[in-house]
Amino acid sequence: MLAEALRYRELLLNLVATELKVKYRGSTLGFVWSLLQPLALILIYSLAFRYIMRIQVPNFAVFLIGGLLPWQFFTTTASASTTSLMNSVALLKKVYFPREIIPAATVLFNLIQMLLALLVFLPALVVIRGHAPWTVVFYPVVLLLQIAFVTGVALALSALTVLFRDLKHLTEVALTMLFWLTPVIYPLTMAPPRLQSVLILNPMTAFISAYQDITYWGRVPGPDAFLVMVAWATVSLAVGLVIFRRRSPYLAEDL
Repeated sequence: MLAEALRYRELLLNLVATELKVKYRGSTLGFVWSLLQPLALILIYSLAFRYIMRIQVPNFAVFLIGGLLPWQFFTTTASASTTSLMNSVALLKKVYFPREIIPAATVLFNLIQMLLALLVFLPALVVIRGHAPWTVVFYPVVLLLQIAFVTGVALALSALTVLFRDLKHLTEVALTMLFWLTPVIYPLTMAPPRLQSVLILNPMTAFISAYQDITYWGRVPGPDAFLVMVAWATVSLAVGLVIFRRRSPYLAEDL
């Protein structure tokens, strides 16, 4: 898949560029909107959970930044991937290219949104804390593993939604439920021990906890944490590729 993406990189980049142009066409603020949404969420959650529900987490905004941005990357990609092939039906029926390029473009587009936000929010960590924890050097490693995981999810959802159109709505409901089952706005240790054993089964728990470790707690995730992330990334990418390639010969007909 990576070889095909490199071979058709011009098409991939053109698809991403087109999505960026469409998203910000006629917009006065342009890319600033990519920063306003996570900023608004951070402010709202900070007020609600720090001052109303009184969650006792020092520098709660910093804690939120660590988990909320990668969570947004996951949810926006998963949601957009359900309609990515259907939105590209004209291109799929006219030109031959590896069909995996379409969900890959969705992943890359949302990754760019996350990176733009990081350009602002990571320096904000330095301002709020007074220093940046040295453990942020592990951020690219965790991000690469999450990209592999998210790509697998995007491949599977994009192919299956063509066959089962209701999957788009089921995905939206599932992502809402999954948000509260992922330690994004609360530390995993705050959950009751019995619930923690359930939350650990959630693949996003491993990624979000790792991000919080390196950006908020200032510690390196343990070897077991990296093994779990590698396992989820590998399984997700493998399953996503199998599902997508089995459905690929029938995509044009189903669309």
